[in-house]
Amino acid sequence: MLTSPALDAIVGVIHGFGSRDDDMARLFPDYWPQRPIQHERHGTRIAIIERAGEDCGEADGMFTELPGAMLAIATADCAPVLLARRDGTAVAALHAGWRGASAGIVPQFAALLAARGEQPAGWTAAIGPTAGPCCYEVSDDIIDSLRERHGIDTAVVSPGGRRLDLAGVVRWQLKAAGFKKADAAPECTICHRQGIVDKQGAFAFHSYRRDRATRSPGVDVQWSVIAIAATRDRTS
Repeated sequence: MLTSPALDAIVGVIHGFGSRDDDMARLFPDYWPQRPIQHERHGTRIAIIERAGEDCGEADGMFTELPGAMLAIATADCAPVLLARRDGTAVAALHAGWRGASAGIVPQFAALLAARGEQPAGWTAAIGPTAGPCCYEVSDDIIDSLRERHGIDTAVVSPGGRRLDLAGVVRWQLKAAGFKKADAAPECTICHRQGIVDKQGAFAFHSYRRDRATRSPGVDVQWSVIAIAATRDRTS
């Protein structure tokens, strides 16, 4: 399981970006069974989680200040975005495919923080493995929509013709929204293999684009998770 160096530095926060082989129930036995559930729809709704095991309905983001509530994002090419308040007292998770990025889920989260009296500069963000510009070919309409709607330079959206740099787009949106720390995993979910040195071995991640004809929707996904440690001393 991959982790973000930026999030690793925040005391009291647990997180990870899973691969196709990572068993979250085994890795996080005290957190996974009681995780809040969201039903992802490529939208911009962000649910505020107040109790363990909560079903928050259709949403593509979650925010909580509740220790022990593990926020989990399911992806298979979309970008999982994990965020933490820099003092470790709040966490969030966003599901950002090209539809969610175009619709503005990152600005929506920044607006949620503003409504709560916070600034994005007080948060750290990390983008997990997603379909990369090496493989992710999309239509000109998608590229034009991201570029024109959000004012993102074409070289950021698609550095190689019609190949979308989704992580680059999301990172640009995070910085534009005021998040000072935002890192991104380099792995592409479409082509990255476990034996990356010699290009051998099984694919490391599930990919909707690569396996759409054979995959089981809702099953063939990897999970990205973040939580405030259940044992965190809130007075420290």
